[in-house]
Amino acid sequence: MRIVLWSLFVVVALTWTGGAALLAQAVQWSAQGIAAGTGASLPALDAASALPAWLAAWIDPAAWQAALTTLAQAWAALSGWLPALSAAVGWLEPAIWIVWGLGLAALLVLTGLATWLIGRLTRPLSDAPA
Repeated sequence: MRIVLWSLFVVVALTWTGGAALLAQAVQWSAQGIAAGTGASLPALDAASALPAWLAAWIDPAAWQAALTTLAQAWAALSGWLPALSAAVGWLEPAIWIVWGLGLAALLVLTGLATWLIGRLTRPLSDAPA
């Protein structure tokens, strides 16, 4: 049972580490994009985002245009915040790794406690104190 428990710990720890690494890489990539000012151009997005014919059966074209207009307005509002967002991203990557470390430590403690509990519950009756 302990082997299964520690094997599960390894799988969860590897998944947790991989997720943190992917998130940190995505934050770093987006920070580089923000710093370089290479955001998607909304006029180009608007021109290239005509409603596909197969999707027109399920989505109203007016609703599609309203969604694109809302996206354009949100982008215009966000564009003013890009310099501040670029500065905030600098501390986000270390915060990801701090949360990763705390999560891994908690996982290790829980696995250790479960191992100890398994040892206490599976002890033979002859070893029990009288």
